[in-house]
Amino acid sequence: MARVPNFIWKLSAPVIAGTVFCTALAAQPVSKGNAEAKAAIEEAASYRDKHDLRAANIAALNAIKADPKWPMGHIARAEISLGLFDALTAKVELEKALSLGVPRSEINHLVGEALWLLGEWDLAEKTLMQDGLTPGRRLYAERILGRVYMDKGEMAKAGKAFDRALELGPTDSMVWTDIGRFRLVSGDQKGAIEASDQAIKLDADNVRALEFRGRMVRDQFGLAPSLPWFERVLSISPDDVPSLEEYAVTLGELGRNRDMLAQARKIISLSRKNGRAYYMQAVIAARAGDYGLAQRILGLAGSGINELPGAMMIAGVSEYQTGNLNKAIDLFKRLLDAQPHNIAARKLLAQSIYASGDAEGALDEIKPLASRADADSYSLKIAGRAFEARGERGKAAGGLDASSIPELRKMQPLSVFLTDAGVANAASKNPDNARYVIPHIRVLMRRKQLGPALSLARRLRTKNPGVANAHLIEGDVLMDGGSLKTAIDAYNRAAAISFTEPVMLRLSEAYRQQGNGKAQRDRVTAFVANNPTSLPALRLFAYYHLDDGNWDQAIAPLEYVLWKTGYNDSILLSNLARAWSGQGDQAKAASYAAIAYRIDPANPMVTHVYGQILLRSGKRPKAAHELLQKAALLLPKNKQVQADLKKALKAEAK
Repeated sequence: MARVPNFIWKLSAPVIAGTVFCTALAAQPVSKGNAEAKAAIEEAASYRDKHDLRAANIAALNAIKADPKWPMGHIARAEISLGLFDALTAKVELEKALSLGVPRSEINHLVGEALWLLGEWDLAEKTLMQDGLTPGRRLYAERILGRVYMDKGEMAKAGKAFDRALELGPTDSMVWTDIGRFRLVSGDQKGAIEASDQAIKLDADNVRALEFRGRMVRDQFGLAPSLPWFERVLSISPDDVPSLEEYAVTLGELGRNRDMLAQARKIISLSRKNGRAYYMQAVIAARAGDYGLAQRILGLAGSGINELPGAMMIAGVSEYQTGNLNKAIDLFKRLLDAQPHNIAARKLLAQSIYASGDAEGALDEIKPLASRADADSYSLKIAGRAFEARGERGKAAGGLDASSIPELRKMQPLSVFLTDAGVANAASKNPDNARYVIPHIRVLMRRKQLGPALSLARRLRTKNPGVANAHLIEGDVLMDGGSLKTAIDAYNRAAAISFTEPVMLRLSEAYRQQGNGKAQRDRVTAFVANNPTSLPALRLFAYYHLDDGNWDQAIAPLEYVLWKTGYNDSILLSNLARAWSGQGDQAKAASYAAIAYRIDPANPMVTHVYGQILLRSGKRPKAAHELLQKAALLLPKNKQVQADLKKALKAEAK
């Protein structure tokens, strides 16, 4: 007799035997399954055990073809389809099984999962809560019920569902995987890591747990350390589309565009309508400057992906670059409606509006950024140009001058669209929820009420020890109060949970203020090793090497930043000029310095560097003298500028 595959035992023995069930839907006696169908199901089980669900699906189809009246073939294909996230096929096959007389209580756990994946959450909830499930099926149903509640935003109910699932199956790897997802969504990053580790400990080949852990490693440590996790998944299940997507995205963020493209093409070969894969290809086209191709590819991605923020950003940039300013403005406005705090989108919208000739509109959009204490030079420049177009030259000069000053400004959070009283009220109603308490702490910090702010931050951290932001806000309050050592301790605790760019920047600044250059550089270097495409980290990394005279090690990261951001940052270009000059290539250094000077001729640092490089080249002593004379006027107390000016006077006199 043929071996009965494991998943067949999800049905009761009478069903496997093919007993006729007296239901209104059963038009004909249920088949017991012929030999060919049983062999095909056994083959499907074998493929499934090897994590080859696509081959398993074909085998299940063969079983249905061999004996369409046998419920097992339909149920097997439904279960396999759920593993492939093909909920529609699963639902169709389960309906066929019901029509052949299978009782609902035998398959409600699977029906509920299909309904959940289809977005029919209320119906899924009702289905999964039906009585009559065996303990094994009840465990499955409670786990899916937890996911339903998560999607509905009913986190308390979700937690109770996962508690019930864990009670029924404390050693079930998938239960621990979904508990990890629940903890992550709840903000408990540390707890999520522990749950995923437990899931993998229980089943080292749990594809979903490994993929989830890879995403958390990417958030916790950076891009590069996450790659082995995704590669491990793909060694187990080479055609797992969710893991292929995460792997491809990570490769792209690491700058490995060809590798990302190869993975995107593989995804499309497996899932022809996969919008995320088309989006990846559009990103590559945009990075290459082929914005027309990016637009055409996004057209293939489907309406679903085109409503996602990343796709709207690429589409908006493509429309802007191809001169379709009105379309670009519309896209950036829609993106800001979805993400009001998206700084990049606001800058692009302001730039698009300015380019369309509406200086007033551009100023309205850029004001929230340009008026901040940490306003970046690009925002200040847009504001300055907008004032200039309005004829307000005094205000324009202020903005343009501020944009030309090389300064690292402490990052501030974007303001929330609530009154201080509203923020305080929300925090009082949710005293342990970081989402509500952190804005209130920042209000107190702004008012210099650091004592109450620190008390709230410490309470929040105590109640949420696994939330990186709870440690981060405590560090921010301590930094504002001048308690560098304890602030650094708080930031390091945050880094142990999730070593993100904001954590790295805060640690770098704290160590700088402490005078601990070695720790500062070590932290930034470690971050760059794991996140080699982080532009702020690469800048800091390069600047350390500039200070040390390690020209080669400074040039590579600065050239990468230039490639990613374009020739619009005078400070970046001047530092590249310094690096190339230090290496001995004065011609290349002069080229970069000249571009920087054309962008910001009033910038004292840019003027000084350009004069220095021309002086070193010895080819244009008069120009070098004039530039250094101007730099001396801008920086009258700078000893290095005065020394270079004296050298220039001697060089010109020869």
